[in-house]
Amino acid sequence: MYKENRKSVILTLFGSSPKTRILDLFIDNPLFEFSKNEIIEALGMAKSTLYAVLPELEKEGIIVETRQIGKASLYRLNNESPVVHEFKNLIRAYVRESAKSNIVEETKLVIAK
Repeated sequence: MYKENRKSVILTLFGSSPKTRILDLFIDNPLFEFSKNEIIEALGMAKSTLYAVLPELEKEGIIVETRQIGKASLYRLNNESPVVHEFKNLIRAYVRESAKSNIVEETKLVIAK
């Protein structure tokens, strides 16, 4: 299962709603395709929850259906979406600023010793 106690940037910034958990899974695996069952299993999410949220992410252009294998549809992150690009930029900016803050804090601790 996709770690329940996961502390990703997305979950830290936006909480762990079903939508953000799905987004986190896809952002963390941008080249992978997932079936609905794989998403449900990875996140430990109720089927009804996924079926309510996934269409929203598709409508927003964040997730796209890539193909079908038998009756199963596969989905992946829409790397062409301007929303996805901006989201990735936000994550990079947050990580960069967090790293700067950590360096400053660590420097203060070293100086204080």
